[in-house]
Formats: sequence, C-alpha cells, structure tokens
Amino acid sequence: MAIVGVAMSFAGLFADMGINGAYVQRQEVTVAQRSSLFWLNIIISICIAALMIAISPLLASFFGAPRLIPLMILSTSIIVLGALGQQVRMSAEKRLDFRPVVILEMFAALIGFSTAVLAALAEWGVYSLVVSGIVTTATATALTWMFVADGWRPMRCLRLDDIRPFISFGSASVANDIVNQVNSTIDLLLGGRFLAATQLGLYSVPRNLSLQVQSVVNPIVTRIGFPLIAQVQSDVPRVRAIYLKTMNMTASANAPLYLGIAFFAPEIIALLLGAGWERSANLLTILALWGGLRSTGNPVGSLLFGMGHANLALKWNLGLCLLVPPVVWFGSLGGPEGIAWGLLSIQVVLFIPAWYLLVRPLSHAGFVEYSIAALKPFLLAGIVITPAFWAAKQFDGYVSRLIIGAVLSTLLYLLISMVANREWYCAVRELVGNPDTSVEK
Repeated sequence: MAIVGVAMSFAGLFADMGINGAYVQRQEVTVAQRSSLFWLNIIISICIAALMIAISPLLASFFGAPRLIPLMILSTSIIVLGALGQQVRMSAEKRLDFRPVVILEMFAALIGFSTAVLAALAEWGVYSLVVSGIVTTATATALTWMFVADGWRPMRCLRLDDIRPFISFGSASVANDIVNQVNSTIDLLLGGRFLAATQLGLYSVPRNLSLQVQSVVNPIVTRIGFPLIAQVQSDVPRVRAIYLKTMNMTASANAPLYLGIAFFAPEIIALLLGAGWERSANLLTILALWGGLRSTGNPVGSLLFGMGHANLALKWNLGLCLLVPPVVWFGSLGGPEGIAWGLLSIQVVLFIPAWYLLVRPLSHAGFVEYSIAALKPFLLAGIVITPAFWAAKQFDGYVSRLIIGAVLSTLLYLLISMVANREWYCAVRELVGNPDTSVEK
C-alpha cells in the first residue's frame, strides 16, 4: 500500500495540470473560462486514471509485487472522483469561504475512517485502505456539490482561448509538483528497491505518521495564505506580514506536537502499533524532528504561488532533485535509520538557503524575523516538554505516561505562549470561542 500511495500521489499531480492553482492565483476569471477549466480537469483526470491502469502491470513487475495490479486499478477511481469536486472547493477557498469546506472534509474523513475500520474488521486486508479512500473522496465530492457549489453549474463549453491564459502558470506549477513529489517520495521509492519489505514497513509507518501531523495542521493556515497573498500580491509589506504570520502559526501548532512525538516515541508506537514495532520508535524520534523542520518550510509554497512565481518554485525543487536522491541512497546503505538521518540532515542544511533564495526576494523578510517566526515555537516547546517528559517517566505504563505528558505539556505550552508567543495564544483563544480583545487582530 505504501507503493500504491506513492504511485497515486504522482498521478494526482497530473489530475488538473495545475490549472486549479492558476484559477485561484488569477483574480479575474470569466464564467466561460471557469467552465472550460472544469471540463479540462475532468478530461485530464480520466486520461491519467486510464494511464495508471495501463502501467500497473509494469509497476507490479518492477517491484516484484503482483498484488499491486488490482490495488492500482481500484485506486485510480479516486482521481476521477476527486476531480469532479476539486474546482468547486478551490472556488470557495479563493473567496476565503473555508468553513463549509472544512466541515465537509472532516465529515468525509470520518466516513472514510469508519469504512476502513469496518472493512478491516471484515478481514478485507489492504483493500480496506483502498475502499476507505474511494468512500472518502466520493463523500467529499457529493457534499461539495450539495453545500459549496452555491448553485453554480458548468457551461457546456471547452475552448482553447479560455484555457490559454492559465497554461503557463499551470504548467510550471505541475512541473514543480512533479519534481517536488520525486524529492518527497524518493525515500520510499529507493527504500522499496533496496530495503526488505519488513524494513520498508518499519520505516514507512512512522514516516507517514510524521507527515500526517503537518497534513492536518498546516492546511488550516496555508490554504488561507495562498489566496490571501494572491489578493494582496502587489503590496509587499502586507505579503511579508501575511507570510511571517502564516509561518509562525504553523510552527506554533506543529512544534509541541512534533517534539512531543519525538520525546514520547516509544509510548506512541506501543499505543498505536503494539508489539513487534519497537524498532520504529527510534525511527519515529528522528522522523518527528525531520517533520517538524519540514513543516516550517510549507508556508513558502503559499508565498511563491500567491505571488505567481511557480517557476521559482520549480527551480528550487530541481536543485533539490540533485541533492535528495544521493543523500537518501547513501542513507539507505545504513538501513531505515540511515534514510531517516539523511532526511533530517537535508532539512537542517536547507534552512538558510530557503530564506535567501525564496523568502527574501519575494517578501523582503529579514533572516532574524524569519528565524524567530520558524524556530521560536520549537524552543518554547522544548522548554516545556522536557519537564513534562521527566514527570511522566515517573509513572508505569505507556498510557499513563502519554496522558500525563500531554496534559502537562499542553498547560505549560499555553502558559509560556501567553507571554512569549502572544499572537498565537490569542488566535487559539479566539478559535475556542474566548477571544482576547486586548490584542489587535
């Protein structure tokens, strides 16, 4: 399933050829242009699904896993189902109407998760995950048309003149996504080739857990950042303010989660996976640190695409494509742990170049304010989690340690943030319905 996930993630990059991102970035879009883009998206997704079905035997042969073929064929339906509702959701995000999108996505995720559990209990094995993905996507698309479309229906038109203004940005965007996906999944691709299946499983589970944290937390802020920066792209001081706030908000939410995972990795592995996965605890510690640093770089995508610089993002990721595969390959010689350390080292090395080449030219943000926005939350989280970890270790049982550590860390982090990271603290209070009116929004 790890290999299927990589293949499907690549296929998803081509599902709209970047035109939906171009649709959000471009402020003036006619009704005819939107309709043409919608139908183009559907046609592309069908072609990509058909291509994935055709090459599934080749992938199965390459990895020596015949069971990949039916899994791939079933999974391709997710591409088409997702395309049917994608532009409608992007349109809501473009006008900053996120509430209905978030609600329907949460509901669809709950339905999909319930489906996975029931299918697993029925002993469907790995097909539980495939069916869950299909149900989640179908539910999200159906709810999108019911509650987000706001009565809009596409016209029956598909004209090249309507599409042409979006092709340049979309092409650069999808090319960037392809290269970025290579960089993001090369560890699994090389791992699937050079590691035993058991080793890949021990590695992929904590890796995916680490990525799941930021995939849940970051879009809460970054999905707003992209259309918001696109709206004010000509006002550099406002762009800088929005970007730095986006980075601080994501880092402030991610820091206690990732450092908490790193500190309590053995307890988390014991709770989620049980016996036989003990080796994954060390991997989870390393990958949690990697994921935490990686999460601070995600908001730069909102900056690059909101400012219309998809080409700059592409150049950056092409450069990474020369760096990441050799490091991961060399790390694979040391097994799963070697790959994990290689990924972490790359994130540390790239922190300054990312600011100098991407952030500074577009937002004029200084290195000090950039570093404070990204790293101060991790310093604060480390200060409070250390005593919480020590206190939790005095108790027996991994569940007790997790509960005590989580409660103490949360309370201490909120207290220290109230003084040292007040903007984020007030945002959290407002989110839970207790706004602090003493701080200007």
